[in-house]
Amino acid sequence: YIMCYLHSVVQERRKFGPIGWNVPYEFNQSDLSACVQFLQNHTSEMDVKKLKSPTWATVTYMISSIQYGGRITDGFDELLMDTYAAKYFNKSNLAKGVELFPGYPVPDTRDIDIFRADIEKLPPVDSPEVFGLHPNADLTFRTLQVRELVETVVSTMPKSGGGGEGKSPAEVVDAIAEDLLSKVPTMFETERTKIALNKLPGGPTQPLTVHLRQEIDRLNIIVDLTTKTLKNLRLAIAGTVALSGDLVDALDALFDAKIPPKWLKKSWESASIGTWFQGLLQRHKQLETWLNKGRPKAYWLTGF
Repeated sequence: YIMCYLHSVVQERRKFGPIGWNVPYEFNQSDLSACVQFLQNHTSEMDVKKLKSPTWATVTYMISSIQYGGRITDGFDELLMDTYAAKYFNKSNLAKGVELFPGYPVPDTRDIDIFRADIEKLPPVDSPEVFGLHPNADLTFRTLQVRELVETVVSTMPKSGGGGEGKSPAEVVDAIAEDLLSKVPTMFETERTKIALNKLPGGPTQPLTVHLRQEIDRLNIIVDLTTKTLKNLRLAIAGTVALSGDLVDALDALFDAKIPPKWLKKSWESASIGTWFQGLLQRHKQLETWLNKGRPKAYWLTGF
């Protein structure tokens, strides 16, 4: 019973996201079955060897480090699993009337029907404290739930024409791409950038100047990617090139006012395409001002 309880706790922690487990491991029924089989074998050995109690060190090691631990890769997650095993598998939990958590008693019987009846009496909604988490962890879980729901609703919304202006998704995205293309900043030219860096105090090898050059290189990659994606998207909508792969993802994202996935891999997080693009312009302006007018007195640190 305690083994099944532990398995439930381990599984349910995943719904809390990174607060539950740093990595969302795919624990499943086979892990539980392997542990139950081990416990059966271990108790059988106790009869053969005439042991008075289980070898707790062996039990906790097999469950936390071997069965479940075989999937765990993060050091803190290993510590968490070890802690659970030590909490649930010890001599005190075999005492009569023990509760694994207030309101979660271990039935003192050999009748399977009583076990099932007691399980039915458990609270329908579990507090995060059952899993060793702070009550506020429930806020994180609910937030993730709502976000997933909204994303599902948005992704399944009809994308055919028939809106206020009767535009199709392709026409809407084409207009967005045209507008963004007209505002995309120009890339920093290699030769002009080298000349400007040489004119800065301390020369191009000065640490902050090296940082500036690296930031310019990184921003050039994003500007180039943005420009190419928008141009190819317009060509695809016009029927000149095939609309596939990353372009399909970009079209869907821009229609929903999101950032295309390929852009996110190379850049920064943002709530919508509008704030992301504004960030691109502001980052370009900061670097351009520094390059042409000298080192600023203050920096927009999150703009690097």
